[in-house]
Amino acid sequence: MPSPPSFAPQDLSQDPEIVFRDFQWPVFRDNVSGVIVLHWSRQIGKSFTLAAWAVDRLLTRPGRLVTVLSNSRENGAEFLDRCAEVCRLRRADYQSIDLSPNLEFSNLRLEIRIKRHGKIGRIKILAANPRTARGFSGDLILDEFAFHENSAAIWEAAEPILAANPDFLCRIASTGNGRHNLFYRMVANGVSESVCKRVNESPDSGALTHSPTDSLTPSGMFRSSGFLVSRVTRTMAHKMEVKIYDANTRAAITPEQARAQALDKRAYDQNYECAFADENLTLLSHELISAAEREDVGFICEQDWSQDCLRSLLTAHGSLYVGFDVGRKVDLSVITVMEDLSGLKVVRGILRMQNLRLPEQQARLGEVCRMARFRRAAIDMTGLGLGLFEYAQEEFGAGRIAGINFATTVPVTRSVALEGRKRETVRVTESLAMELLQAYEDRRIWHPADGRLRDDLRKPEKITTPGGRVSIAATRDEAGHADHFWSFALALEAAGSAGGEFYFRTIPRRERGVLL
Repeated sequence: MPSPPSFAPQDLSQDPEIVFRDFQWPVFRDNVSGVIVLHWSRQIGKSFTLAAWAVDRLLTRPGRLVTVLSNSRENGAEFLDRCAEVCRLRRADYQSIDLSPNLEFSNLRLEIRIKRHGKIGRIKILAANPRTARGFSGDLILDEFAFHENSAAIWEAAEPILAANPDFLCRIASTGNGRHNLFYRMVANGVSESVCKRVNESPDSGALTHSPTDSLTPSGMFRSSGFLVSRVTRTMAHKMEVKIYDANTRAAITPEQARAQALDKRAYDQNYECAFADENLTLLSHELISAAEREDVGFICEQDWSQDCLRSLLTAHGSLYVGFDVGRKVDLSVITVMEDLSGLKVVRGILRMQNLRLPEQQARLGEVCRMARFRRAAIDMTGLGLGLFEYAQEEFGAGRIAGINFATTVPVTRSVALEGRKRETVRVTESLAMELLQAYEDRRIWHPADGRLRDDLRKPEKITTPGGRVSIAATRDEAGHADHFWSFALALEAAGSAGGEFYFRTIPRRERGVLL
């Protein structure tokens, strides 16, 4: 298939308005490689480079369509602004259009239109999903690909279209997001080789013929699984004069100083030094759990409370709080009893139950609720636990027994708000999980050391959706569904509500005018 006619743009190296750094030139100038994967640090010009590349494709190939699949409405709008900025710098006439029918992310549709030589080229920005990946016919940009839901399905839909025309090129860009996604598989296990010389020397009638860096070999380019990969860390970019500023003093600092200031070194390395965190999604790290483990602080019981455990609870000095994650056959039922010692939550008893009838589980809960030091309990009332919660509340009083429905939405908690998210509501599971994580990070929880408990505590994972929403999920195996984790979280919630109403109050929603 013959290539469409192309028109060489002006030499940007002579344009004082456009400044590319050494690592940006090879990506912008490459109009040959079918796929380039950008594994770049945050805040070093990834969006501007790709926007410049997309605009250049329209200028050198009039009538071209460049489709951008974005992981959020905010990122899509930001990319649109970058394209508009490049058009202004290139002195290209353009239209910026929002064709979205509403504000739903799934209906995102933004466009930049450039008319050249009588043809209209478009940069179309859509929500990332397999359906939109099947709809393009031209060049493709997958922005923040590690955060796309169903990334493998998106690539499966897009790859045949790219393979059908040699002039259709694809650029994939993202920071890391753990190792459980296609982006990781595309860039991991690469063997470094110097391919930038080939990029610089490749003839292409639509690409620039000269740049200020032709005499240099830019860093960070290698092959992986057949793809050309550009990996640029913050440290590398800093050596090429990308500045870093202290968040408080605003003084220029080094990458080493920036990392020293980071509260979460693992997140810093992934966001800025192109590391792939092997437990990025795991909420509780081995380090946090190990710091909370103590010998002889409590008892772990199977099927029924041991006499030693009951004696320990009866002689407790602090108030006792209970979390009850209810299961029957597939999932365990787990009761956790925490003693509050001036803010330190010490797990004094854990009872694991499997295949026990609800009346038997009720009886075991009642043994703790009748103790003098018992103050409150929070019970999982989702599904099977509803009847057990209703029994316990009737038996011990509504002020001492709360039911938590894991499917509901509640006001945003302090721990979630501290992450910088602006939403007013969150799912109950996210709120519970983030409060428990905060307790571990603040070293406010002690519990027995136990292999089965440790494995269960590490099951919940933090998942980020394309729209930026965070959810908490837990893998299920023969040992349950993070039952110990949720029992801990419920016990902590019961303790956190001491002295007042229970923290979680379900937000009602209206449907057809009826309050639900």
